[in-house]
Amino acid sequence: MRPIKLMMQAFGPYADTEIIDFSKLENRTMFVISGKTGSGKTTIFDGISFAIYGRASGDDRVGADLRSQFAQDDIATEVSLEFSLKGNTYYIWRSPQQEKKKSRGEGFTIVNAKAELFIIDPAGERKLLAANVRDTDEKIKEIIQLDANQFRQILMIPQGDFRKLLTSDSKEKEAILQKLFHTELFKQIEEKLKDYANRLKREVELGITERSRQLKNIVYKDNEQLDEALLADHLNDTFILVLLDDLIIEMEKEIELIKHKMEQQKIIRDDAKRHVDAAEDLLKQMKIRDQLIQQKSALLNKESEIIKMKKEIEMAYKANKLQHQEELCQRLKVDLDQFDSRLKNEKDQLASFEIELEKANERVQLEERHAGKRDQLYSELTRLKNMREDVISYESRKGNVKKAEQKLRECQTQITYEKKKLDEKTNEIKEQETKVKELEKLQIQTFEMDKKVTKLEAVLQYLQALNGFTDKEALLEKKIKIKKSELEHAKKVVDDAKESLKVLENQWIAGQAGHLAASLVSGQPCPVCGSIEHPHPSTNTNVQIDENDIKSAKENVESAFSYHSNIEREWLKMGAEADLLKNQIIDTLNNTLNVIPHFSIAEKDIFLLDYEQEIAKTKDSLSDYKSKLKQIPTIEKQVTQLTKEIEEGRLIVERLQETERKLSILHSESTLILENLIRIIPENLRDINKFDIKVQSIENEINKMDDALKAARESFAKISEQVAGTKGMIKNLQENLNTVTESLNIERNIFLEKLEEQNFTSFKHYRDSKKSTTEVNQFDDIIRNFYEELRSIIDRLSDYESRLENKDEPDLDRLHIEFEESEKLYQLLADQFSHLNIQIEKNNEIKKAVTTINQQIKHLESEYELVGHLADITRGQNTYKLSFERFVLASFLDGILDAANARLTKMTNGRYQLLRKKDRSKGNIQSGLELLVFDQYTGQERHVKTLSGGESFKSALALALGLADIVQEYAGGVSLETMFIDEGFGTLDPESLDQAIEALMDIQSSGRLVGIISHVPELKERIDARLEVFADHNGSKTEFQFLG
Repeated sequence: MRPIKLMMQAFGPYADTEIIDFSKLENRTMFVISGKTGSGKTTIFDGISFAIYGRASGDDRVGADLRSQFAQDDIATEVSLEFSLKGNTYYIWRSPQQEKKKSRGEGFTIVNAKAELFIIDPAGERKLLAANVRDTDEKIKEIIQLDANQFRQILMIPQGDFRKLLTSDSKEKEAILQKLFHTELFKQIEEKLKDYANRLKREVELGITERSRQLKNIVYKDNEQLDEALLADHLNDTFILVLLDDLIIEMEKEIELIKHKMEQQKIIRDDAKRHVDAAEDLLKQMKIRDQLIQQKSALLNKESEIIKMKKEIEMAYKANKLQHQEELCQRLKVDLDQFDSRLKNEKDQLASFEIELEKANERVQLEERHAGKRDQLYSELTRLKNMREDVISYESRKGNVKKAEQKLRECQTQITYEKKKLDEKTNEIKEQETKVKELEKLQIQTFEMDKKVTKLEAVLQYLQALNGFTDKEALLEKKIKIKKSELEHAKKVVDDAKESLKVLENQWIAGQAGHLAASLVSGQPCPVCGSIEHPHPSTNTNVQIDENDIKSAKENVESAFSYHSNIEREWLKMGAEADLLKNQIIDTLNNTLNVIPHFSIAEKDIFLLDYEQEIAKTKDSLSDYKSKLKQIPTIEKQVTQLTKEIEEGRLIVERLQETERKLSILHSESTLILENLIRIIPENLRDINKFDIKVQSIENEINKMDDALKAARESFAKISEQVAGTKGMIKNLQENLNTVTESLNIERNIFLEKLEEQNFTSFKHYRDSKKSTTEVNQFDDIIRNFYEELRSIIDRLSDYESRLENKDEPDLDRLHIEFEESEKLYQLLADQFSHLNIQIEKNNEIKKAVTTINQQIKHLESEYELVGHLADITRGQNTYKLSFERFVLASFLDGILDAANARLTKMTNGRYQLLRKKDRSKGNIQSGLELLVFDQYTGQERHVKTLSGGESFKSALALALGLADIVQEYAGGVSLETMFIDEGFGTLDPESLDQAIEALMDIQSSGRLVGIISHVPELKERIDARLEVFADHNGSKTEFQFLG
């Protein structure tokens, strides 16, 4: 990515529109951004970053905070960037979410963030790629192939972020290098292996589940070993298969036993079946014998009918000899009737045709008389077709006139509306100016009222203070009274404690005297007075007071004294406070009387309430006045805006009036053309649809007349042919009729002669004796069948009577019962055999299925052993905690470090060299992309985080330059044509600074653009291109400056 032009408006310190044209650098590939602190140098990086990603270059600046505080309310914050990438030029524009002043009324409204992205073709035309924030974010990431964080770590390194790429952990570096070198394929390989291993593992688990399901479906009964094995949490399939083999063997033995029983029972059942079949056959024969006896009797009863039928057949044969002659006569009679009927029909048809021929001749003559009208219609049709273009033009011209009228009316309405708006705004200006004058008068009243409020508030303070003091005095007097009662009580407690102590001391002394008297011996000295005589010794020896009682009583006295002293101090303190409060009341009262001579302390609450109400009322009025006075700038601004709008409105009216003049001319011209067309086209034909209907109507009428003439002529010719044909047909029919009549008379005489020869008394006798061949054949069949059936029945009856001689009727019900019982027993054994056979087959299927599953599981486990191992290795579960993709990225990183070390060695005089940390990390954290530094001075490696500020900067700079070199070398999807660096050079000593500059100078040959923000004078002197940022009270401006 290489910037071409950056535009910032109301962005950061840039109040107006600021354009930075990077094309001014021409062939220069390095420039310094210089300016005072806070002038807006870093904001340039923010602008580029915000334009591309919608985020600033630093995490502490968000879109809403980037709006310029110098900008006017009506200027929106927006940023655009034109940049080139891989031979294409793009333009991106963004506007953050911000507050916008309302167009009407006061206050602000929230405007949501917006964004647009274009590609610019060689002709300079912009083609839209994205039109909203979400689409623009997705498209720009697709184009640049880096997200905002990666962009900051690689291309734009802001303040405080320069060391992030250097010191980031393996995971962060992995995300960056993935994008740069497109190693997604290796990640996909990892995921494919992982998915494959998981699939194999799932298949093994499913196989184990299916095996368990199969084993639990084993059919058995009364087998404790299988019960125990199948109820276990983890099924031992090997042991269960052994038990299953034993079970199948036992079941096969059992089924052989059942099979043997079935064979024996089958013999018994079949013997019973044979007895049943023999009995049923005997009963059947007896039944047939009885039926034959009945059939023989029935046939003998029909023999007289058969004899009569034989006589009828003889006469039928005689009649059959005359049938041919009869049929010949009938055919001739039919022909005669047909010829006669057809002759009559043809004569009727001829008469009808002659009538129709006359009518057809009349129609032809009628249609030929319409020739003149047909010519007129042809002329009218030609004239209308020539007029069609004018009708079409009429519709268009009519629409143009209406549109012109509409536009003219709209323009006139707009002129009226704009003039009305001008009048309203002019009146509004007068009203606002009048309002300003009135408000200016309020300023003096506001000043006087402000002074009044100050004076009233001073008096109110006295009243409030006096009220507070008197309230405190009343409260304090109550407290003093209570405290005095407490003091009197405390004094009584002291007196009681002292009296109790005195009583105890006297009792203790008396008790001690009694004990001493008890120990006196006459003639021996008293230990107290030394007297050897003891005339009155104490006799009080029952008092049990010891020193602890005395000590406790003394402590009570001390406690009482302490309590009394505390109460007394508090009481004296309250008294002093009361005296001070009285002095404050007197002072405040005097001050109050100075401003309110008629003030009475008894009425202080009334005075306080009056003054509070007066102040509140006055403040309300003052607030109202001030609120009105605040309107003056707004009104003045409105007047200015209205003046500007009036001027713009006058220009609008002038433009509208010019438009009205042009529209009026256009309307007149269109109307003139339309009127000419109205004169040409009849009113009823001005609509194109009606016109086309009229033309079609004429064409239809012409076609109808032509069709009618043609049809009349064709009809006349057709009927003429029909008349001629009918006359010929009548002549032929008459000749045929005469011939058939003569033949019929001859054949009738022959038939009558033959009728007498066959002994038929009459034609009726002949007709009744006639029978068809089918009827004769049927009668012959009936007679023949009768005698054959009678002979068959007699023969069969004789056979059955001989077979059933001396045979008794069997007991079929008993035989059936015996057979059914044997059949039930056999079926019971068959069911047992079938059920057990099914169980054996199912158990064999389970055995086969489990064996197959075990083979599949074995194969899958063997495959999983390899694939799972590869998946674990590629995912970093190996000695070095290095995934497959990270291994590839590590090789790229090694190349980057080689390129970086070439520069770092120069910048550190050969002291430091960057290394990739190859030792595995602790725990399960994947590693392989973290960096170490080798120090030639100590000969040891250490983490890059231990480098000083300057050393870190040089290392990070070398790493960034090396990264750009390698990425460009591999020519991947990411293009690193630009690098921006914000600060960092200030941490370098002069020698290191020279070395860093030299390293940056070395990359100019690659054409890469490097922009640096720095305050270091040496850097400014060494680089001939500077982007100076100037700041003043109106905001910041930029300017490119070139040395030499």
